[in-house]
Amino acid sequence: MKKVIEELGYRPNMFAKNLKLGRTFTFGVLMPLPSQDSGYWSLPLRGINRAMEHLSGHKIELKYFFYDKYSQGTFPVVAAEVLNTSLDGLLIAPVLSRVFDRFVHEIPDSVPYIFFDSFIPEANYLAYIGQDSFQSGLLSGKLMQLLLPPGSSVVAIKVLPEDYHIEERVNGFLAYFREFPHIPVFVYEMHGNIEKVACDRLVNKILADHPDLKGIFVTNASTHKIAEAVKDLNLSSGDRIKIVGYDVIENNVRLLKEGVIDFLISQQSERQGYEGIINLYRHVVLEEPVEKKIIMQLDIVTRENIDYYRN
Repeated sequence: MKKVIEELGYRPNMFAKNLKLGRTFTFGVLMPLPSQDSGYWSLPLRGINRAMEHLSGHKIELKYFFYDKYSQGTFPVVAAEVLNTSLDGLLIAPVLSRVFDRFVHEIPDSVPYIFFDSFIPEANYLAYIGQDSFQSGLLSGKLMQLLLPPGSSVVAIKVLPEDYHIEERVNGFLAYFREFPHIPVFVYEMHGNIEKVACDRLVNKILADHPDLKGIFVTNASTHKIAEAVKDLNLSSGDRIKIVGYDVIENNVRLLKEGVIDFLISQQSERQGYEGIINLYRHVVLEEPVEKKIIMQLDIVTRENIDYYRN
C-alpha cells in the first residue's frame, strides 16, 4: 500500500484534516493605519478583506494590528501586542525599516511571516509581495526623461520616514539618469505627513534653487501634495513642471485627470493584500510551497487609461 501511495503521489488534504479536527487558524496583519498616506493603506486592506471573503468557511480568523507610521514611539506597544498574541502566520507591511529590522528578530520561529509593500532584506521572511523598487525607479526615470525639454533639471522627492523601498526607488531613478549626464537630478526630502503650507514652501525653495526645473519625481502616494503646490503656482504651459509619482488614490487620480500629474505608477496594492493572505493560507493550512518573491508588474497609469484601470 505504501508503494502504491508513493507511485500515485498522494498527499493528504490538510484542510480537510484540520476541518475535521475543528482547527481554526489565526493570521495577524501588521500594517499602518488605513487612513494614513492619503488613504493609501485602505487599498491593500481592501484586498485582505476580499481574500477573507474568498476563504469564508475555511476556519481562518484575522487579527489586525494597526500602527501609526508617523509616530515611531508608539510602535513598541503594537509590537508587544502582536508578540503576545497566539498566531499561525503574520502579514507585515514593514515600512519603518529600522524599527522593523529589530522587530522581525523577535518573531517566534514557529510563526511564518510574509512582507508586502516593502521588505527587510536580511529577514527570514516566508515571502515578499510587492514591486521591484529599484526597477520601478528606473521606469520612473525613463518616463520623466521622455517628458523633459532640453536644458531641464529634475528633482526627486524622497518621502520620509526612512523606508527601504523608497530608498530603492530613488536609487533606481538616479541610476537611470546617469546615462544622461546633461540632465542634473537633485534629491530633496519631504516628510510624508507634511502640511500644505510646508509643502508650498518646499516647492518654492526647489524652484528658487533650480530655475530651470522641469520635472519632479515623488516616491509614494504623497504625489498629490507636491502636485497641488505646483498647480497653485499657475505656471504657463511653457513653464509647466512634469510630475511622475505613485499610487492610484483619489487625490492623485483627480490631479492626473486634470493633467497636473503626468504619470502614476501603480503598485497593484489591493492585489498585494489579497495575495498575502492567500499565500499564508496555502503555506500554513494547505502546507503547500509558496514563491519567495511575488513581484507585481509595473503599471503605468495616465489620464487616458485611468478610467479603465483596476488597481
